[in-house]
Amino acid sequence: MPAAGITCCSPCLTFLPVLIQLFTGSKRFPTWYRFLYFIFLGVLPLSTSAQEYNYVRYDTKDGLAGSTVYDICQDRDGFIWFATEAGLSRFDGTRFKNFTTADGLPDAEVIKLYADHAGRVWIAPFKNTVCYYYQGKIYTAANDSLLKKIKLNTAITGIVGDRDDNILLCRFDAGAYLLQTRKGQEKFMDLTVLYGRTFLHGHPNFIGREGLILGMGDSSFLLVDGHLQPLWSRPPPPQVLITLVRRDSVVKYIDHPMEPNNIYVQYDTIQKQVQTLFIPSNEGVWMVDTLHFDRFEEVFLKEKPINSVLIDYEKNIWFGTAGEGVYKLVSRNFKTYFTGSKNAEVFSLAKDDNRILVGAGYNKMYSITGARVDSVSFSQSFSRVLKKFTGNRLMSIKKVSNGDLILGFDLFLFKRSSPGRSIVNYVYPIKSIDEIDPETLLVGTGRNTIRVREKDLSILDTIWPHRSTAVSYYDGKFYVGSVGGLYIVSKDKTSRYLGDSIPALRYRTACFATPADGSLWIATYGGGIIGMKGNQIIGHLTTEQGLSSNICRSLFADKHFLWVGTDKGINKIDLSKPSYPIHHYSIADGLPSNIINAIYVDSSTVYVGSPAGLTYFDENKVSDYSRCDLRILDVSVSGKSQPLQKAYTLDYYDNNLKIEFAGISFKSGGDILYHYRLKGLKDTWDSTRQNLLEYPSLPSGSYQLELLAVNKFGVISNTVVIPFLIETPFWQTWWFKVLIVGLAIGMTVMILTWRFRTVQQREQERATLRQQINSLEQLALRSQMNPHFIFNCLNSIQHFIIKNDLETTNQYLTEFAHLIRQTMDSAEKGTISIDHEVKYLTRYIELEKMRFGHSFDYSIVTDERIDKEFIHIPSMILQPYVENSIRHGIRHKKDGKGLIEIKFEQPGDQLLCIVDDNGIGRENARRFRSRMHVEYQSKGMSLAAERINALNRQYAESVTIEIVDKTDSLNNPAGTRIKIYFPNKLLTKLS
Repeated sequence: MPAAGITCCSPCLTFLPVLIQLFTGSKRFPTWYRFLYFIFLGVLPLSTSAQEYNYVRYDTKDGLAGSTVYDICQDRDGFIWFATEAGLSRFDGTRFKNFTTADGLPDAEVIKLYADHAGRVWIAPFKNTVCYYYQGKIYTAANDSLLKKIKLNTAITGIVGDRDDNILLCRFDAGAYLLQTRKGQEKFMDLTVLYGRTFLHGHPNFIGREGLILGMGDSSFLLVDGHLQPLWSRPPPPQVLITLVRRDSVVKYIDHPMEPNNIYVQYDTIQKQVQTLFIPSNEGVWMVDTLHFDRFEEVFLKEKPINSVLIDYEKNIWFGTAGEGVYKLVSRNFKTYFTGSKNAEVFSLAKDDNRILVGAGYNKMYSITGARVDSVSFSQSFSRVLKKFTGNRLMSIKKVSNGDLILGFDLFLFKRSSPGRSIVNYVYPIKSIDEIDPETLLVGTGRNTIRVREKDLSILDTIWPHRSTAVSYYDGKFYVGSVGGLYIVSKDKTSRYLGDSIPALRYRTACFATPADGSLWIATYGGGIIGMKGNQIIGHLTTEQGLSSNICRSLFADKHFLWVGTDKGINKIDLSKPSYPIHHYSIADGLPSNIINAIYVDSSTVYVGSPAGLTYFDENKVSDYSRCDLRILDVSVSGKSQPLQKAYTLDYYDNNLKIEFAGISFKSGGDILYHYRLKGLKDTWDSTRQNLLEYPSLPSGSYQLELLAVNKFGVISNTVVIPFLIETPFWQTWWFKVLIVGLAIGMTVMILTWRFRTVQQREQERATLRQQINSLEQLALRSQMNPHFIFNCLNSIQHFIIKNDLETTNQYLTEFAHLIRQTMDSAEKGTISIDHEVKYLTRYIELEKMRFGHSFDYSIVTDERIDKEFIHIPSMILQPYVENSIRHGIRHKKDGKGLIEIKFEQPGDQLLCIVDDNGIGRENARRFRSRMHVEYQSKGMSLAAERINALNRQYAESVTIEIVDKTDSLNNPAGTRIKIYFPNKLLTKLS
């Protein structure tokens, strides 16, 4: 693992072996441009040498938390962290995960970061505190005992640690703290108070093995286990901005053009030497010559405010800016001309002697010789026609066998044969040019395909009368590409459509190329590339064979290699090998765009035309070094995130798994292929480009997830293995199955035995039920004439005799005798007609009315639809409820006169009997009843209920009783209503 970069933010910086001191003042490097003019092709060329590296930019639209990036670090797992003004971001090469105060940060604005050896990421927010992230959680003083030891009175502007993770915290006011994190030796020290010195900054001890190096302006000290010893002290010369002191104590001075924002050092711990030194500033990043330390070697992102720099494990360089997000420089080998100008897009490339000719838009062509770039404009010579079409593009450049150059524009065909002599033919937009013989050209245009005399560019013949996209003269035939596919046209103008036999050739034809082996390769828009030799297909390459895209825009043949430009980068194909191995170049390698319009290869230098301009690189210097780290981000069970652990044991109902992961390879630009299998469910390997696996319903059992990632360069990551055990539910265990079988057998035996006994006991139960019903009926009838009632009646008779009221006495005795006779008659019968029941109740109520001094009224109403003589109900079934209304409801009523209403109704297919009173209600009656002697508490209602239960057991149709407690408007008790429902089918049986 390469040594981590060190970033310090103090206004005065000292390094060992690179000790940097900062003073006031500024000095700018001069900038200059060379302008050369010369006559080429009879037009005015303009010289330019604008070049720039190709950066990949990430901002808030890509998921970054904020556009201002104060600091960058890479943790032990490979993630890159960004401290921004709007939160903390973690990047895995494809996706950003952001953290804010909602995730536990003390403040959303984060100033400094440091990744220690234990896997923690230390965070300094813009607040008087410090925290750290570890295994999915942010720890602060509120939830971590180590951080509780830290007492700060100002913000932290620098964090660094040694190999034992002693963390040095630099304060905004030039103070410093040391936090010892070793378990059992946790300690927090204020170094300013402890040593009486103002330490401005610190960094690890690159030269030695232990401790931290502290700087205090003109001196440096080594701090090991709390012991301080001086290292170096030397006053700087006057008016020198930056002083560099090497390991051998040789002092080197560099005048820096502006005040730096930060310092970044990458140190090789094996060779014991500085590999890279960057100085960010408000106008770019300055890289120091680390061999001599006496000059600035290069400037990156000139005129952009840069806060921080980091070189990651794959040698990508990251630049954190003030307001423009973060830039990634993948390779310093890729450089681009014309970046940012309106005529930047390149459409064609060719070589003329030692010059590379570049076809652009807006009437421009460029000539490149070494580092010199000359711009050739056609605006002046052809201003008459160009006024109608200012975006005139140079779509095709062809150097013919006699050395002449043929240029094909949107508006004309142009030839330059010798200095001062040129020929123009205004034809339809030129799409493609090929040479038939030294005297004749094949030209494809937006209207047709024509033969042109090379000498004077005059049109000789029309080969194909329709729009063409690309042309080639091969094997004595004209190959004409169109929007609808490829045609072969013979010299007699008969044509054959190849799309009929080769489906891939139905796509639009983009271009042709002829390698050294004499084959012809065709690039298509959607069908990949097809190789032909004679009339035979020798190859068809698509994304399935490794091509980065099936949309191919350009071809270039170089010896036995075929270079293919697509909308997803460059593909270099080795045609000498049967398997056609393919090597890819894209934005991830340093290209400014994946849309490749043109390619030209000159020895090992590759020139690429794209919408971003002309890019060139030396393919021998493009590093394929890469690494791929696979990390599990989250494991969710039934929608709930679980702590990351080596193995999981889950309940049988927690069988919904979701595993999120990331293959970290920043050089691959998100081009990661994952291979996985869940042993126990499926032993074969599957692949995906998604970073999520879901298993919504796994059966019980033991599983083992195996997962690995392969990056763009074929580098295989570490293999992640996670065992899962989903417990078996008890009903699927062997002992439960045995128990169920045993219970089933036992239940079968019990059911058969029960059935046999049931048949035997059925008649006995019926007889018993009849006897029980008769007994209950007799008991209920006897209860109607309870001793209390008879005693009260006799008392009433005696009262009337004493008063010498013989008429009333005689009337009472007569009615009493009739009631006794009716009761005895009903006792002999099981049922009674409604007519007789009404008479019986009338006589009973009249006696009670006389006994209570006519203190209540009553009414008995029968629905006209009821046949009173035909319909029978159980005898004396209503008398207990009427008695209860009189004795417990009406008797204790003090306000108003009592009223009892008895109704017989027939709603639907049942008979409804209602006993309604306006008494004191059941709740109040219960209090009076509790004070009565037990002898006076009637059992008539409970016996009536038992009698109804007996009827319900005897017959399928059930009698139901509903008791309603009535209330007035103030919710006070207002009486009781008893409803008894007799099904008509039951009454029919009783009748």
